[in-house]
Amino acid sequence: MISLQMHLVRRISTCFSFVCIIFLCTTLLRAQHVSPNDSPESKPSKAKKVSPTKANTPAPAAKNSITYMPYEGKWFGVEYPKGWTVRGGLKNEMSGADDSVFFTAPDSLAEFYVYCPRYTGKPVDIEIDRTKENQTGQTLEEERGVRIRTVRIWAKDSSYVRVIEDTEAFMQRRRLVFAVLFRGNGGRLGAQKYNNAYMYFKQSFRKFSD
Repeated sequence: MISLQMHLVRRISTCFSFVCIIFLCTTLLRAQHVSPNDSPESKPSKAKKVSPTKANTPAPAAKNSITYMPYEGKWFGVEYPKGWTVRGGLKNEMSGADDSVFFTAPDSLAEFYVYCPRYTGKPVDIEIDRTKENQTGQTLEEERGVRIRTVRIWAKDSSYVRVIEDTEAFMQRRRLVFAVLFRGNGGRLGAQKYNNAYMYFKQSFRKFSD
């Protein structure tokens, strides 16, 4: 089971690197050509479906330039940048342990998220708020009973962007969700400052044995 989780994490890390580049480039182009009052939903993202095995590997400099702290929950562990605020999200109904956790930068330009219950579940604490957000794109990857769904979201006031990457292993009844929110100048400032840290954050994930 641990080997399966490690395989999923490697697939997620490589897939997200490519998708994030596509998403951020699309956001930059929109910021130059679309007024703040225009809805991004009227011009949906046209990012192509890309195989995770063909994506770029995240830059290794992320670990060297930032000091990280360990977070250890009941079901999983991860490393996050030192000085960031840690906030528990969804609670397990049986044990009361955190199934999801938010990590927020001191300058609020970025927020990392991970959801990994003991088995399966639903990350309702990061669902799209249709009153404030628009979904600008989605990609799906499916292979051997594992589905990776990547959702790109843009705030209607253009104050931030979000990317959610949801991985489900149906036969094993496992679910792992990573998400990131970037703020500042339509999300560009947060992405420029913290994207590498987010790559390392995901790579550091480890699932504990049941």
